[in-house]
Amino acid sequence: MRLISLNSWCGRALHPLMQFFKSRAASTDIFCLQEVLHAAPGVMEERHPDEYVCGQLYSKMVNVLKDFRGVYAGFDDDPNRMSLATFAKHEVAVKTIEDFVIYKPENPIEKGSAIISARKLQYMVVNVGGRDVMIVNYHGLWVNGPKTDTPERIEQSRSIKKFMDKFDGPKILCGDFNLLPDTESMLILEDGMKNLVKEFKVESTRTPLYRHYTNPDEPNFADYILVSPEVNVKKFEVLPDLVSDHSPLYLEFE
Repeated sequence: MRLISLNSWCGRALHPLMQFFKSRAASTDIFCLQEVLHAAPGVMEERHPDEYVCGQLYSKMVNVLKDFRGVYAGFDDDPNRMSLATFAKHEVAVKTIEDFVIYKPENPIEKGSAIISARKLQYMVVNVGGRDVMIVNYHGLWVNGPKTDTPERIEQSRSIKKFMDKFDGPKILCGDFNLLPDTESMLILEDGMKNLVKEFKVESTRTPLYRHYTNPDEPNFADYILVSPEVNVKKFEVLPDLVSDHSPLYLEFE
């Protein structure tokens, strides 16, 4: 089974992103995507008047990934809010795809570049070689500051850990965690899991499109894939494709 996790950057690099999906579709079984929009026409132009984001990004993904089943984790209270999307090839034995709110801020901000919004956890259970595997797609809480511990981030990690512990079987947690590797929030998530970014000694999960890419005071980490010990990792790599300010992460497993 081959999986790619990517923060799609709300489609700010739309053309290379669509070309990436076209080129990778045949050799990928599952895409776990963060920062995806499925908004009504005109809403994003109002919320982001000074920058381009693709309000119809999910629909464009659906049009490109024709051999996949896509599921968007929309919010009932604000269907225009960015969220998660998972695409699985039609031949993948998907048993369920669900989502739920994992964090909700008291004072959300939905305009401009400082987006402090509710976060969902999207998870799917697939049959791989006769065994159920849970794959969790996660976009961690963003604050206008460093990716260090905050009470909210620690609470979020504990909630995710509690949820994942309920599943008795192989597990994969992937996405843009918005965390540095040495935080308590990360250690909570790593309990009983292998952090492939650490194991493979990855030096960066960001691209030159990241505004702090050359700033030595801003470590270039945000994205991770964690697996439980039962998952046999055949290949893991940070892909070089320049399609976002985040690098795509590739995992081949069985």
